[in-house]
Amino acid sequence: MGDNSTSTKNHNLSFKIGEIHMKRLMCLIAMGSLMAQDLPTGENQYPKPKIPFELTYSDIREKIHTQYEGGKVLVEFYINKKGQVEEPIVIDTFDISFNSIILDKVRQHEYYPALQNGRPVKIKYSLPIVFK
Repeated sequence: MGDNSTSTKNHNLSFKIGEIHMKRLMCLIAMGSLMAQDLPTGENQYPKPKIPFELTYSDIREKIHTQYEGGKVLVEFYINKKGQVEEPIVIDTFDISFNSIILDKVRQHEYYPALQNGRPVKIKYSLPIVFK
């Protein structure tokens, strides 16, 4: 009789523990669905330049010492929630004498910020600049 009583107690204890876990799981599911309802609805969008980025001959003419056949410069930076450029750095360049001019020009550029769920967000952006 003692073994049967112990077995029944263990079964009841296991049932209670399982019931507690199930209640916790249901509570988490309910909280998750309530939180999901509070998420903003809206579109996602990459940043867009307010005006196209241009680097003209007049911007770089003082740095040109030889005839260039072309080249490429890659600049990375952040676009903040207001669409302003932050922390630009040159990742790859064909002529370092252009770097300071390019960075100044990139800092002056403005964007419409990236959107996530309809809200502006800060993102990292890469801008390839091709010289022809």
